[in-house]
This record gives sequence, C-alpha cells and structure tokens, in this order.
Amino acid sequence: MSTVKELEALLRKAKKENRELKKDNEEKDLHIKFLNERLDNWAEKNAKLREDLRNVTVDDVIAKQKAKAEYNASQSKSLSEQLEIQEQKKIDSQGITHG
Repeated sequence: MSTVKELEALLRKAKKENRELKKDNEEKDLHIKFLNERLDNWAEKNAKLREDLRNVTVDDVIAKQKAKAEYNASQSKSLSEQLEIQEQKKIDSQGITHG
C-alpha cells in the first residue's frame, strides 16, 4: 500500500502534467483560431474573385487582352533592345570598332 508521501508526490506530478497539458491545449487553441481566421480570409478573397469573374464584361476582357498584348510587345521590344546592347558589347570587347 502507498504511503501518504508517495500519494502526495504522485498528486504533485499529476498536477504538473495537468498544467503542462492545459498550457499545450491553450497554445493549440490559439493556433487553431489563427488558422481559422486565415481560412476565413482566404474564403472571402476567393468569393470576391469569383464574383468579379462572374461580373466581367466583354469590354473588360477586350481591355485586358489589349493591355496584355501591349505589355508583351513592350517586353519583346525591351528584350530585343537588351540583346542588341549585349551584342554590341560583345563586338566591342573583341576589339572591333565601329566608326
């Protein structure tokens, strides 16, 4: 049979474990709350994006396609300019001068 001191030691140990578990549960509850808030924000953002896509007009699509084409053209131009500059540097570094 256990003595009173042994039982008190077991009780202290159990209380300590209980406190640790409560603290761990509180941390997990806080993390769950954080994740739920992120999920809610994500759902609201997606709902807004879906609504925007449902309400898009033909004019909006045409404007976006035009803007995309202009952007791609500017990028191609920029890329070709960069290639020309790079080619010029390569030629100049080989000792060929242009006059």
